[in-house]
Amino acid sequence: MEDKVTIVALHDKPDLIEDCIKLLNDEWPRSKTARMRSIENSNRNLPISLLLLKNIPKIKDEVVGHAKISRLPLEPEKCLIESVIVNPTNRGKGFGRLLMTECEKLAAQFGFSSVILSTHDKKEFYQKLGYEFCQPVYQYGAPPSVESHLVEQSQNNKASEPISEITPYYESDFKTKATLPQPPPLPQLTSTLSTKKVYMKKYLK
Repeated sequence: MEDKVTIVALHDKPDLIEDCIKLLNDEWPRSKTARMRSIENSNRNLPISLLLLKNIPKIKDEVVGHAKISRLPLEPEKCLIESVIVNPTNRGKGFGRLLMTECEKLAAQFGFSSVILSTHDKKEFYQKLGYEFCQPVYQYGAPPSVESHLVEQSQNNKASEPISEITPYYESDFKTKATLPQPPPLPQLTSTLSTKKVYMKKYLK
């Protein structure tokens, strides 16, 4: 039997705020107080937190997804979609696509011409939804830490080429004339450009 789900605004379901906090903190750990502050201001005029609920007969609805829409004061024609999450046991069912579709519909209703988001590891998912790499946006007036060459590379590749790995350098790569024994080489770094936060944009029709 297919799962029945609905999408509601958090401020219309205040009894689910604790479940929402748990969902978000399981993915991105923060103090309960900090998380509460970030979502309790959900309202009809933005920011607004949307909850994806799995409807279970005779049982309390389960919070399985979340997304937040916020204004960008410096770019009033755009909005920011953030904290997009579907819990692990419900991924692969199309819930993420459904949640993003509702976010985009709501953004269009507010009159925004485009939506912006950032991601570390879900670039391919958002590309399938029509998002393209873009320049960083400043939500609070301070530039985020994103390397410009990553954006340039993604634009040159039209968001279709995989991002190549960084070639790390280690102590063992450099020779020395010191007579003292050299320490063992540093462990291999696993960071790659693909795990850096990037910004993506989609124009609304």
